[in-house]
Amino acid sequence: MKLPLQKDKSLPRFADGALPWVSCQPFVENSRAVLIHRPRMVTTHKIGPRWKPHIAITQWCGNSSVGTKKFTFLDAPPDGRLLCARCEEKATQAGQPAASAITGRHVHLGGVIAVQVCCTEGAKP
Repeated sequence: MKLPLQKDKSLPRFADGALPWVSCQPFVENSRAVLIHRPRMVTTHKIGPRWKPHIAITQWCGNSSVGTKKFTFLDAPPDGRLLCARCEEKATQAGQPAASAITGRHVHLGGVIAVQVCCTEGAKP
């Protein structure tokens, strides 16, 4: 199943070599990240003959990622993986179907928080 993507309004400035996607699978896994995200805009960039094309993805949560091989577009998040809660919230507010409606099952939502691991001695809780 593919869902429509939003058009990147900043693309006219960078139109040379930019190929915006019209639709894609509703979930994207980044092999270097913890959460599964909901893609909002995807563009393939071909800067010039010396460089390989790369993909730029903007997710509904506001996060963005760029790469060549680290992305896997999915019809459903893998079992045991968390879907970005902010992506799900913003995507459904914008009229996209809920993850549970897309997959036909419950999808676990989550987030990532930063935790200080050094210089904690004597710090007040």
